[in-house]
Amino acid sequence: MSAFLGHIHYWLYNKIRRVIEREQLIYEKAEAMCGTTAEELREQVWQSFGEPLADVDLIDVIDQSNIHGWLQRQINIAETREAAFIKELTDTCSSAGQDVVEAAYSEHGALCGEHARAQEKYRLEQADGIYQALQDYYLNGMPCDQADTLVENTAAKVVWQSGECLQAGNWKRAGVDAGLMKECYKKWLTAFVQAANPQFSYKQLADTTKGDAMDQHEISR
Repeated sequence: MSAFLGHIHYWLYNKIRRVIEREQLIYEKAEAMCGTTAEELREQVWQSFGEPLADVDLIDVIDQSNIHGWLQRQINIAETREAAFIKELTDTCSSAGQDVVEAAYSEHGALCGEHARAQEKYRLEQADGIYQALQDYYLNGMPCDQADTLVENTAAKVVWQSGECLQAGNWKRAGVDAGLMKECYKKWLTAFVQAANPQFSYKQLADTTKGDAMDQHEISR
């Protein structure tokens, strides 16, 4: 490992790769539904946003002269390209396209939750352990963004508050419906928690103190 690349850079890179993995799953489901149309839509998106990063070691692709900037750029590219493909798919295939996307988010969330369980390094019998695992899979900006604030953090329940949707700028850039994307992310989070430990569930809560801009999330039995 390079002296300039630490654990946190690989940690973030792996989460970026999860988004790329999910985009591929959406494509595979879309291809099964509409054949070459899915391939044409993906090609159109790739022409605008480039192809996904190859699945190689971070050291082989990162710009070591601008590590932070490179990682931020890859977050933006991955999220925008996925959102753009979702927009094209739902624009072209309407409700059938939306069903494909939502199914892919649920399946991918479950796959990640199952992967976390297989690692046997998280305390998945506790809500705070599930939350810790979630942070290793769910891409939510750069570590320095500090988007989430923990409200309650116990073995029985974790509640956290999000003051800003860090993906929203990339959704806007892609022109996709933000409501659809939020629903997809909710399905991903729900499936992750259920797969990590079926005795727990994820809920999105309304925040009654700080208006509509603030979301609250909960993991509990």
